[in-house]
Amino acid sequence: MLQEDTMTDALRSLAAELDELGNEAEERVPEISDFRLTDVLGRGGMGTVYLAEQVSLGREVALKVVHESAVAGRPPYRSSQSVGRAALCPPSDEARTVAQLHHPNIVQVYAAGTAQDQSWFAMELMRGKTANYSSFASTEEVARLGVQIAEALSYAHRCGVIHRDVKPSNIFIGENGIAKLGDFGLANSPCDGGTRRYMAPELLDGGKATESSDQYALGVTMQELVGSRVPRDRNQINVDFAAICAKATAQDASRRYENMDAMLDDLRRFLAHKPVAARPPSLFRRLRLSARRNPLAAFGIIAASILLAAFVAALAVGYIKTSRALAATQREAAESARSLATALAAVNRGETDPRDAELKRALEIAETLAARFPDDETIRASIETLKKARETHSRLPTRPRRRRRPNFESDK
Repeated sequence: MLQEDTMTDALRSLAAELDELGNEAEERVPEISDFRLTDVLGRGGMGTVYLAEQVSLGREVALKVVHESAVAGRPPYRSSQSVGRAALCPPSDEARTVAQLHHPNIVQVYAAGTAQDQSWFAMELMRGKTANYSSFASTEEVARLGVQIAEALSYAHRCGVIHRDVKPSNIFIGENGIAKLGDFGLANSPCDGGTRRYMAPELLDGGKATESSDQYALGVTMQELVGSRVPRDRNQINVDFAAICAKATAQDASRRYENMDAMLDDLRRFLAHKPVAARPPSLFRRLRLSARRNPLAAFGIIAASILLAAFVAALAVGYIKTSRALAATQREAAESARSLATALAAVNRGETDPRDAELKRALEIAETLAARFPDDETIRASIETLKKARETHSRLPTRPRRRRRPNFESDK
């Protein structure tokens, strides 16, 4: 017998959660060919799990023996008629199908059968903790666990297998973070199993287990893990995640996801910060999710928007300054034109004093304009004209200023 402290939490917790009508009757330990039972790993309403050695292969396995109450009928979803275990739950083609399931997120079932009128199945011995004994840092971590279990269920459904008893104590989490869904041994067998807390309403009303009822159980499981296993002071449930769980656990099966693949897609979209089908987003939420999905790109867009706004503002300021400068230049050009016209008119009249100061001022303004507009031919031509005018003015003989002719008639 193994000592209690050598068992892992996962093995001790397997089937540890009792149904409301758990079995308290004294158990009979069956003798199963090729398996040697060495210790009890856990007891629950569905059965007892033993540590066993598969003699022919020399390996340790977890071997579950189904309780009589699990197959004799539990109201309201089974009749109360007591019948033989082997007669009600014989090994079936479905059980053989379960044993052939191979998926990284499914606990491998090795064999199933009956012994001394008791149904049993042998499965992979798991090391690690079950989800109900694990803690999760955030809602996203629970969603990542949900993705792994949804992948396992999607694969099983494609193989024609329905689990029937998805719950935290049937989800094993290894030290590497890989989650595996266990207890497939009763899946699709004539003996309906399940834990009432995770059972869809249609099952409680006596309906048949379907892919949708597995979806319901997974939704309840994720809700429970977020509500009880995620520290509330470190995380608040995300509205998109809540919408996914609400859709999966709708009372009306027709309002749930079409299949497990659709639920899986929504969980992946949630983790990728994309809009989820369970909650159509507004434009603002689309932008916010896009920013969370691509923070660097969002930062670049924001930075580009700021730069664009600054550039537009600079253009506006520059336009105002340019307009003012242009107006000033136009005023200077007009003043220069007036000075030039005055000076040229004086030269053309042949006056002895054509106001050299005006010529000089006009030339200075023209040279200033030429510095601003070096390619303007008109300005350069005006400068040449002004220079020639000054040269001409300097060569003109100085004529005496006319004296005012006396008005002799005024003396009369």
